[in-house]
Amino acid sequence: MLERKSISEERRQALRELARFLAVHGVRNNTDLEDLHAGAFPRSETGDFSDVKVVYPGGEIPWNELARVGEAEMRSLKLSVERALEVALLGYEALGEEERKILFGFMEMQRSYDRPDGGE
Repeated sequence: MLERKSISEERRQALRELARFLAVHGVRNNTDLEDLHAGAFPRSETGDFSDVKVVYPGGEIPWNELARVGEAEMRSLKLSVERALEVALLGYEALGEEERKILFGFMEMQRSYDRPDGGE
C-alpha cells in the first residue's frame, strides 16, 4: 500500500498551478479535444436534452443515449493528450523558477477556463 505523506501548502499550490498548466496546454488547447468541441451544439428547451434527438437513416437516437465519441476518436484523443502532456511536461521541466512564475502569471490573467474550485 502507498504511504501518504504530508504535502505543504506551498507544494499544494505548485501542484495546482501545474495541474492548471496541464489542463490548458496539455489537454484543452493542443489535442484532438478541440476538434471534438468545434461545431454546432443543440439547444434544449427542457434543459435536460430529453427533447433532442439525432436523426439518421437507421432511425433516431435520443440525445441522452447518444455516444458523443466513437472508438477511433477516443483512441485519437487519448494519443493526442498523451503527446501534448509529454510536450507540456518537458517544456515545464525546462523552465526555471522565475520563468514558471511568469508563465503562471500569464495563465492567471487569461482565466478563460473554469477553475475546479469555483474560483474566478
